[in-house]
Amino acid sequence: SVMALTAEQVTAAKASAKGYLEYSIHVLCLSLGLDPAACNHPYTNPVASGTWSHDAHECLKEQLASLDALG
Repeated sequence: SVMALTAEQVTAAKASAKGYLEYSIHVLCLSLGLDPAACNHPYTNPVASGTWSHDAHECLKEQLASLDALG
């Protein structure tokens, strides 16, 4: 049987996920030439589909939304 996570385990998992996302967002912003402090959810992809950085901006959009959902 599967045991439920304790409140402490949930808190630790969220903190770990937030730390990873914050780091990843920071690196991705710098890679795209963006100011990490200016990147927030909701984020609108500023480049057209088919351009080299479109997918990276989509990833940034998803990561910002995930970080926002974690609170």
